[in-house]
Amino acid sequence: MKIVDVRATPVYVAMEAPLRWSMGVETGTVRTIIELQTDEGLVGIGETYGGSSIVRAIEEAKPFFVGLDPFEVQTLVKRFEVFRITSEQMARMAELKNVGAGIEIACWDLIGKALEKPLYALWGGADRKEIEFIAHIFYRYSEGEKGGESSPAAIVERYAELSERHGFRGVKFKGGVFHPDEELATLRALREAYGDAIRWLRFDPNQAWSPPLAITTLRKMRDLDLEYVEDPTWDLEGMARVRRSIPEIVLATNQAVVGMADIPPAVRMDALDTILVDLYFWGGPSAAKKVASICEVFGLGLAIHSDRELGIGTAAGLHFVASTPQVCHAYDSHYHDQTDDVITEPITFRDGFATVPEGPGLGVELDPDALDRCARAYEQYGERVEFFDTRRPQWTPHLPVF
Repeated sequence: MKIVDVRATPVYVAMEAPLRWSMGVETGTVRTIIELQTDEGLVGIGETYGGSSIVRAIEEAKPFFVGLDPFEVQTLVKRFEVFRITSEQMARMAELKNVGAGIEIACWDLIGKALEKPLYALWGGADRKEIEFIAHIFYRYSEGEKGGESSPAAIVERYAELSERHGFRGVKFKGGVFHPDEELATLRALREAYGDAIRWLRFDPNQAWSPPLAITTLRKMRDLDLEYVEDPTWDLEGMARVRRSIPEIVLATNQAVVGMADIPPAVRMDALDTILVDLYFWGGPSAAKKVASICEVFGLGLAIHSDRELGIGTAAGLHFVASTPQVCHAYDSHYHDQTDDVITEPITFRDGFATVPEGPGLGVELDPDALDRCARAYEQYGERVEFFDTRRPQWTPHLPVF
């Protein structure tokens, strides 16, 4: 079997209401859907970051994978690895790293389809087939009758809504928007309203605080029984200072450790407890599996990071978690905030869990009408997705926010 061509389609899916965070606002997600075509008629699907620049990068990268047997997936990984290694220094390389991630996922989908095996079986078998998710809650601007949460009481109501609808037993609360004392009051309101019914309570201010403010604020959180605090400040030096000062608060990161080269100094500096990994930012499933092994060796926790992936990406994440016993935290995802998807049977939650797809490969199928609908939405909105907060005209993103 040989890869003969690729189709890359940028798509846009709106959020139910605009999500606020330390660096602005997210009105929706832009992703690129990949269809790898083979000479045997099989088509493998993948997903990665989106936009016209990624589509151009996929076209430019064709010599790396067209003509390759998808079973030679590690050859593909090695060809793209140089872009993963250098992407921290060169923005253009980062795009090609993300291309490699999406192509690799599509290759695994092809292998699974050819062998009539689900992805988790190709990755060593499933440690579990029901994957727990928790609510991922943001302050939100209003959009019609949705959103508008900007107070502790409103966030408590938002969790009640999501917990009732999906059965979640935990919450990741995204902060970095208001003064730390106000966001602390929100965490306290959640804990007081639900007590132990919130099994996991985690908080992510997205690097918004200076190290001294992070130390002061985290000291006030010691009685909240937090699962972890993610990126309270920026870079490894800042994280290490915070961890030394508040050793009883577990620290996680998705932003201070962003590549393999960051892991040795993070371990040497004892800067954190848990690494968040995803299948795109890190350069693909093979790279993510390496991170899992490293975390096991050095006694670090491992969680999976959500970067607004759609159904294809979420399915890949489910197979990854199922086959990676080192993942020791529940999955927090933007999925419940998204208003559309490109697959025939969107992911559903039952009692807070999602089932790993059992079909061959990823176990999900593209819906041509939905793909076309989301592609047309990209043409209308995708190239001008709001990121900076235009509703605060005197504000610009910077660190620290406070």
